[in-house]
Amino acid sequence: MPQRIEHKNAKFEFGYWPIRGLLAYADVPYTEVRYGLNDDGTKSADRAADWSTHKMSLGLDFPNLPYLVDTSPAHEVRITQSNSIIRYLGRRFGLYGESESERVMIDVLQDEAYDLRNAIVDTAYTAKAGYKDALHALTEIALPRHLGGFESYLHKRGVTTHFVGEQLTFVDFILYELAWQASVMVPGSVTADHNANLFAFITQFEKLDAIATYMASSAYIDRPINGESASFK
Repeated sequence: MPQRIEHKNAKFEFGYWPIRGLLAYADVPYTEVRYGLNDDGTKSADRAADWSTHKMSLGLDFPNLPYLVDTSPAHEVRITQSNSIIRYLGRRFGLYGESESERVMIDVLQDEAYDLRNAIVDTAYTAKAGYKDALHALTEIALPRHLGGFESYLHKRGVTTHFVGEQLTFVDFILYELAWQASVMVPGSVTADHNANLFAFITQFEKLDAIATYMASSAYIDRPINGESASFK
């Protein structure tokens, strides 16, 4: 059985492997289901079976991880695919911009972020024999390009607390996670002296009350970032 972390009166259920995730900022109760962990938090003997024995019972049109179930609307919502989930939560909690121009910019940033995500994931899951070369390419090519783009964007905005409009949006959560991952995977890539605007963004994001509370709680996972088969976890 997967580990279930339940909160009273939860209307949301979020299921994924036991790596980092975030559904705390909206301050609503939710149940987190961590596949690959036993109920006591120890690793499951067969993490693939842990998911395969449950996935067809969840009522998902396209069973996959992550998934989100929202039972609060009159017609409950069951979603897979990370981009679809986070856009839904953005709409659900007013984190998808205040105007069409803001929403367009959010969409652009989300796609740019996933180019960076793909580069990070491709490197992290490169087999051990090729990992050193892949990490070198990430360090010398992909991160300067992508992090440099976000750094320049923030510099031109003159704002480092969020990327679009006058308030936080869902794309800030994506960009925080990826910039943070880059800083861990390649030390020195995001510091007070290098990509300073991104560093300021990360620092201020972590000081938000809801985020700081979540990060101090037992529900927060710092590592691993990636799954068991990754060269960088």
